[in-house]
Amino acid sequence: MKKISVVVPVYNVEKTLERCAASLFSQDFPDKEIILVDDGSADGSGRLCDSYAVRPEVRVFHQENAGLGPARNRGLAAAAGEYVLFADSDDYLGPGLLRRLYAAAKEADADIAVSGFTMVSKDGRERPVPYEAQARLFAGEELRGLRLNTVGALPEEPLDSKYGMSACARLYRRSLVEAAGLRFVSERRLISEDLIFNLEFLKRAQRAVVTPDTAYFYCNNGESLSKRRRADRFEQDCALYRAVEALLAPDFAREEYAPYLQRMLISRARFDMAQEAAYFGRTGGRRLRESVRAIARHPLLRDALAHYPWQRLPRMQAVFTAAMKWGSPALLIGLIRARQRWLPENG
Repeated sequence: MKKISVVVPVYNVEKTLERCAASLFSQDFPDKEIILVDDGSADGSGRLCDSYAVRPEVRVFHQENAGLGPARNRGLAAAAGEYVLFADSDDYLGPGLLRRLYAAAKEADADIAVSGFTMVSKDGRERPVPYEAQARLFAGEELRGLRLNTVGALPEEPLDSKYGMSACARLYRRSLVEAAGLRFVSERRLISEDLIFNLEFLKRAQRAVVTPDTAYFYCNNGESLSKRRRADRFEQDCALYRAVEALLAPDFAREEYAPYLQRMLISRARFDMAQEAAYFGRTGGRRLRESVRAIARHPLLRDALAHYPWQRLPRMQAVFTAAMKWGSPALLIGLIRARQRWLPENG
């Protein structure tokens, strides 16, 4: 049995796949397999994957386009490692990450080892985002807190999710995944399939370790918010809210999970409004105001805002959340424009 299976979904990433693959090949951890799943790419990504198949540690699978979740599932089904790590093909790993994560997992006898990340902007600027200053073990009742802080965070925390929702940059014990029959739901059915997978896994985990590592490099690939725009995005976020609540409600009292879930919804509303502003541009006028108003006045968001202690949020988040609570589209759009001007990326 290999120690780590790295699963990499691939879809139209010819420009970045070579960087991702090179970072995996150069890891100083020989006992690994790299599973590339070409999800029906229309560019040269599939051929590039095949060119790597000459390496003994690489296996390549091709499938019709089905989305990120099904591509990961194809890789999971093929994986033979003690642990599985997911990496996105437009990101890359820094030197030694696999070795350090595996060592942390084994030392703690952990079912999952979690790494922070480094955000890389289009112009190459890097911003490390560590989850902890030093390795922290979660076991027993502490795992309840890890689950909640994966959904969101308490108001005083700088990140909207204290430990992140992403499935990337973590080692999952594969035997637990298989024993529970865990797989990713399709993002075409439920947005943020990573969060659902993490919650299902953590519910079954006995021990988890969060490391101070930030050697997973999450790259802004230059795709603008306007190109990623979905008209029903906030409705999809509300569907995620309900799905997450259904997962938490059997194990937590509502007063326990509500602050974390509410922050998740508020942060997604903030993102969706920014997305609408990017899509409509400065000539959107009435249509942009209507779109922002529809999000701000959504009953689920209104209910979250009615009970959330927004005054305790970091300053700029508090200002924006107060504007959402007041429901003024003009003020919200003005704040979005100001943020885009002064913090165009990763701010």
